[in-house]
Amino acid sequence: MEEEVFKALLTDTKFNRIDNFIQKIIDTNKHTNATYETVRESIIKLVLYRFIKIDPTSSQDCILKEPNFYQALELGSVSSWLEKRRTYEYS
Repeated sequence: MEEEVFKALLTDTKFNRIDNFIQKIIDTNKHTNATYETVRESIIKLVLYRFIKIDPTSSQDCILKEPNFYQALELGSVSSWLEKRRTYEYS
C-alpha cells in the first residue's frame, strides 16, 4: 500500500485534510480492498521513512514532501529506496 500512496503523492498533494487524501486513495484502489486503516498505516510509514511530513495546521497543503521522497522518486519506488538504504546501512 505504501507504493500506492507514494504514486498518489506524485500527482496530487493539495489536500487541506489528511482524511480527504486517505479517502482518495481508498476510492482509487477499490480493487485492492484498501481500507482506511491500511492507508493510514502506509502514510505513517512514509512519515517514519521521512518521505513526507504532515502539517495539520495548513489550510492549503497538509502533505509536505521531504528529501527522501525525491530520492525514492529518482530510484523509482519506495521499495527501491528501502533496499538501497538497507544496503547502505549494512556496508
